[in-house]
Amino acid sequence: MTWKRTTSLVAVAALAVLGLTACQSEGSDAKGGATATATTQAPADGSGGAGTATPDAPADGVKKPDDLPADLPLPSGELTSVTGGTGGYVMTYAATDPKGVLAEYRKALEGAQYTVVDIAGVFTATSDKTSVSVVTTADTVVLTLATL
Repeated sequence: MTWKRTTSLVAVAALAVLGLTACQSEGSDAKGGATATATTQAPADGSGGAGTATPDAPADGVKKPDDLPADLPLPSGELTSVTGGTGGYVMTYAATDPKGVLAEYRKALEGAQYTVVDIAGVFTATSDKTSVSVVTTADTVVLTLATL
């Protein structure tokens, strides 16, 4: 079964909503107690400083998920958080030039035979069983991933 553009967009939107929901509810449950989350973030104390971590082996504890597709290129920059679970993640990268990182990442995805589509300042890239949506802010690149 091949991915349809609509299916990809729905999957990416669902993951984004789940990721944002997880971030908003992090740390407490309905009874006010602490809860476990699937979010990993870099320490705020500056230990492991910017530029010392790579997506494969970061010094500060934030690492890429082990079950990412082998053919999926990742953006450059420091991986600062990972939210999600098997088959669906929201990964945030710190970047001093997010637009430059975005252009470089787009080329890497096209080189890896992903179909890239621009939609209102966001681009999605799809392969047989993988869909990626990428957005930027002033200093971050946010990648939302869905796999079959």
